[in-house]
Amino acid sequence: MMSLSNKSKGALRPTLLSAAIAASVSASVGVYAQEQEALEEVTVTGIRTSVLDSLEAKRNADVVADVVDAGALSSLPDQSIADALGRLPGVTTVRSNGQSSQLNIRGMNGDFLQTTLNGREQASTSGYTESTRWISFDQYPAELINQAAVYKSPKASHIEGGVAGSVELKTANPLDAEKEHNFNANVRMSFNDAADEVGADEFGQRVTLSYMGKFMDDKVGVALGYSNLEQPNSFTKARTGADAQIGYEQGNDFDGDGSADALPRAFQWQSGNGTDTRNGYLASVVFQPTDNFKAQLDYFRSEFERVDTRHGITVGGLGNMGSYTLSDTEVNGGVVTDGTVIITDPKTIYDSSPWFEARSEDQSTQADSDSIGLNLEWSFGDRHTLMVDYSYSEGTKTRKDQIVSMHAYDLTTDAAGNLLAWEEAAGQSFTYSLNGDGIPSGVFSEVDFTDLDTMRLSRYEEYPHEYTDEVEAFKVDYKFDLEWGAIASVEAGFRASERTFDSERGAFLYGSRDGQFNDYCADNLSSIDCMPQELGGYVKVESTNGLPQFVVTDMDALASSIFGAGNYEGKKVFSQDWTFVESGAVTEEVLAYYLMANIDTQLGNIPVTGNFGVRIVETDVKSSGIQNVGAGNGIEITDDVGVTSDSYDYVEYGPEYTDTLPSLNLNFELTEQDYIRFAAAKVMGRPPVGQLKGGAGSWNSVNSDGATEYNVWTKGSPYLDPFRANQFDLAYEHYFEEGGAVTAALFWKDIESLVEKQYIYFDSQAERTAMFESLGIEIPVGLEAGAFETFVNNDKGGYIRGIELAGTQTFDQLPGIWAGLGLTASYSYTESETEVSGGSLYGENLPLPGLSKNVWSTTIFWDIGNFSSHLNVRYRDEFILNMPVPGSSTPVEAQAYTTVDAQISYAFDNGIDVIFSANNLTDEADVKSYGVDGALGEYTEFGRQFYLGLNYSY
Repeated sequence: MMSLSNKSKGALRPTLLSAAIAASVSASVGVYAQEQEALEEVTVTGIRTSVLDSLEAKRNADVVADVVDAGALSSLPDQSIADALGRLPGVTTVRSNGQSSQLNIRGMNGDFLQTTLNGREQASTSGYTESTRWISFDQYPAELINQAAVYKSPKASHIEGGVAGSVELKTANPLDAEKEHNFNANVRMSFNDAADEVGADEFGQRVTLSYMGKFMDDKVGVALGYSNLEQPNSFTKARTGADAQIGYEQGNDFDGDGSADALPRAFQWQSGNGTDTRNGYLASVVFQPTDNFKAQLDYFRSEFERVDTRHGITVGGLGNMGSYTLSDTEVNGGVVTDGTVIITDPKTIYDSSPWFEARSEDQSTQADSDSIGLNLEWSFGDRHTLMVDYSYSEGTKTRKDQIVSMHAYDLTTDAAGNLLAWEEAAGQSFTYSLNGDGIPSGVFSEVDFTDLDTMRLSRYEEYPHEYTDEVEAFKVDYKFDLEWGAIASVEAGFRASERTFDSERGAFLYGSRDGQFNDYCADNLSSIDCMPQELGGYVKVESTNGLPQFVVTDMDALASSIFGAGNYEGKKVFSQDWTFVESGAVTEEVLAYYLMANIDTQLGNIPVTGNFGVRIVETDVKSSGIQNVGAGNGIEITDDVGVTSDSYDYVEYGPEYTDTLPSLNLNFELTEQDYIRFAAAKVMGRPPVGQLKGGAGSWNSVNSDGATEYNVWTKGSPYLDPFRANQFDLAYEHYFEEGGAVTAALFWKDIESLVEKQYIYFDSQAERTAMFESLGIEIPVGLEAGAFETFVNNDKGGYIRGIELAGTQTFDQLPGIWAGLGLTASYSYTESETEVSGGSLYGENLPLPGLSKNVWSTTIFWDIGNFSSHLNVRYRDEFILNMPVPGSSTPVEAQAYTTVDAQISYAFDNGIDVIFSANNLTDEADVKSYGVDGALGEYTEFGRQFYLGLNYSY
């Protein structure tokens, strides 16, 4: 059962407008409290209504939870539900392309969350370089979500998986609609003040239409909804990284002080432009012929296309100090902030010398998801309720990952103009100057990125991604109401599910990233000879941060002109065996069953409510894919270019395990104004999908003794243990008689272990051989055992603890229009001893990804008659973020940021509301550190977003 409360008190029903704005200002509240008895006959409007409802609902909740409520298919003032949830205590967002996408809860990232829609587990479309299980919340239009709750303490009936918490999205029940026929239309125009600077369209739109109707004497209800979003997707970016070369090299002393200084490994200036187009569809049919039976069929579909084209200038290979001269250096704070790079020999191979390039990319994605569910509910014999639910959810995410690199060349041609010889232009140089963690300056000499006489295509790349996620589930819940001392009712049920994550990868490569010269070409999967290709007719000149360069106007047309139409599609090839290893599936079969008792009693004269129970979860994990088992040890497999190998074999393996998850929620009503809550539970969440894959690749290396070693890397291991934790919550709540409340909550989690990537290499050959034998890895003839790189459970578990403070105050006692003022505020402090590996950028242990020590949010609101307004300010401290890199991810530090949003509206008496809102008013940049404090890692600006629109309700 998904209700948070087993009580049925009531609160004032918000108007559509006030319910919409509630998402921005809601305090910690309970969820789904229904048919609550009226407090008193008072008239309130705007945000105030939602605040009072939220506080009353919080009193009745039987778990620790927060909620945002959009009313009956009305409209939130946010583009996605993530923006609204990000204002709740202890909840923060991670911005993607300037929009709130991933949620972090109580210092843990999306890997530790469970998300459901109408109580059903949802397929994920958030993968960028790998399949994931966390939900990208910008996939869900806020206009079509009726309620969204964050469960911070679980009960036995909740679906497992939320170590940090669980998020429950809910669509409306049309039989609860106010009138027989209800229609809502929402039209908003948007404007981005920075889009024009990068060639994007500044204007966009949001259109939402929804209908709810009741038929056959209120026995049949129908809800239909459609939401369309089209708006600019643009940014300006600079970073000290490109491809796999990220961060700073720290092996040389440039200022003679005896300490190594940090030198950028690469630079990249980029401008991005495109359009986000999202179409959301909702349909729900409810049949309730009697009070004892209800059948509900729900369907939800989201189509989210992100056109994401990028262009700019890239400088690579600066980490190879022996292949160029660096002069005019200036060191500040141990960082080489200024310098001039002169390429001494452009005829080097495999990225061993610096190179300068103009680059165009297409990183567009298409994310589609479908969810369907059928729910049947019977009540019989006055005390019995049986609920049966079937659900299916499917998500697909594709990304083209298309890159065109252009270099300046010295070219030799014959009398007929045929190309005879080529090498990168001699004498190229580059002078840079860092600007703290902001956008640096760069000046280039002896290279003109806009000259068709010298600029040629050096490399063409495509790395197509396709990730799918399917989850099918069947569950049964039974509730028996009884009068048995402190036990008000007993619930039991089971849920069987099967979830499959699948990935398909490929590659098409032509040319060299570091430039070509006669007899050198890094990759060629085409049927034509490798040489620099002409660009005429396919480029135009654009500028990125003052640096002019060629931009490819149509990458597919350029590729077709060179390779022929359809001859540049991504392929699975053994020369890039990661295309096989990173393809593959993980399947999880789960059977869970629970028993729970609901409490309604008194301790002395103190009313006590809550629940206690246990959930048992049986999990069967199987990973299937391809593994490098050594020459002659596999089966013959032919790749997409006709190469046959017997070094690989198909594998499928994985464990079975059982978790027992007890939980307890107790709520003590000390007085009518004072409450204490206590919750305790054991929780679990399965590891990220990419870390469960069993495919493996290999590489050879020569050790100090001259022997050739066979090294093995894997995407992961299906034998990884889940995240498991014991958690406790203690909260105090005081409610003011005149309206408002102050609350304080303490939480503590003890995580058993985390997952991290390890590079295992023992000192002796005997130890390495024993390790390979224990893993079942065949060592090819003539080779020795080497390193093993994989994901493992570490012993770095530990506590996460913190405090959440929240307050809501309305100022009814003030005179005149000032009586419409109100304030909500929350503050969270979180700390932890848990650590993860710092990876290649840090080389040390880092805090848990997603943990910001200090987080706060404040909203001031003001209602004057039909006029309503609010201003919200949110802040979060720095936190560790797992940033995607080719084939994997690496931890970086996202810097602290503050965002400011505002909205004003006026509600006419004819059902029309006029709304103006603004997001990111201070144009807050997204800043990341690549391991060197105060120096540029990644700096991205997205601009301010403004909305002007109308709501119409009938």
